[in-house]
Amino acid sequence: MLIDKSIEMKKPILFMLTCISLILLSTCKKVTNDLKNEIEITQSTINNAAKVAKEAPKTQDKMEKLKELPHLTKVQFESWLPKTLLDLPLSSSSINMLPGVGSCGSNYNIGNKRIRVMIIDGAGERGASAVGTYMFSSQMDYDEETSYGYIKSRFVDGMKLKETYSKGNDKYNISMFYAERFAVDVETQEVKHEDIDKIIKELKLQQLTNF
Repeated sequence: MLIDKSIEMKKPILFMLTCISLILLSTCKKVTNDLKNEIEITQSTINNAAKVAKEAPKTQDKMEKLKELPHLTKVQFESWLPKTLLDLPLSSSSINMLPGVGSCGSNYNIGNKRIRVMIIDGAGERGASAVGTYMFSSQMDYDEETSYGYIKSRFVDGMKLKETYSKGNDKYNISMFYAERFAVDVETQEVKHEDIDKIIKELKLQQLTNF
């Protein structure tokens, strides 16, 4: 009978030790995975920096050529601007708000389902400077994932995109440098991932190069 009581007394202790062991194993695994991700991200950063450095002379030449071009006018942007995206109506827009920079910002929404689009024309002195980060980013290859989300490069109809996903608020951000001239930024809320490609296609960005 004494032996049985002893065993019964030890059961909670054994259970506690088992739980602690599992927690430690889980923590060690998480730390190992986080460290692995950090190493991969660091290596990716080094590789991207090397690519940007290699392409720097060509990038500078492209920027100089863009400076010589006139940016799109308000009328041209208005003729391109989609009236709906994913059946969401255009709720507001702003065009060429900054002096010397061609730009078009637009918002589409029904309730909390939203799409925000920003286009910056790289033409002109100020325009070329404004799209510089997009130009450099388009030369990089992203493949980073953390517990907070991910940043990845992928292609849609031959267009290279930088796709960022935030798990915390379930938002997607898409950025690209289109036709080596236009910085494009798309942010979504309550939009499914499979609908991202539809948005890109519905924007009909090729029309921007026809002016």
